[in-house]
Amino acid sequence: MPLEGADLTTEEEALVFHVAALLRTGHSPTDDDLADELGDEVRPLLQSLLGKGWLVIEKERELTLPTIARHAVSSRRDVGGP
Repeated sequence: MPLEGADLTTEEEALVFHVAALLRTGHSPTDDDLADELGDEVRPLLQSLLGKGWLVIEKERELTLPTIARHAVSSRRDVGGP
């Protein structure tokens, strides 16, 4: 089941959940961290998510989820999502 109200592709949604998981472990990834881990093909997905407001860039190029995205991911996890 996709995130409610999200206009995300399956790949974008998976990346949002991946970033959320990293943030829960205390790791604040940069775009380079994610490209090293997942491959350079992740960069267009990151740009798309930034443009859609599902990711934001903080200090030192660290990526995080804005409040509404954190809430959507948390709500999804509460009903048995990733």
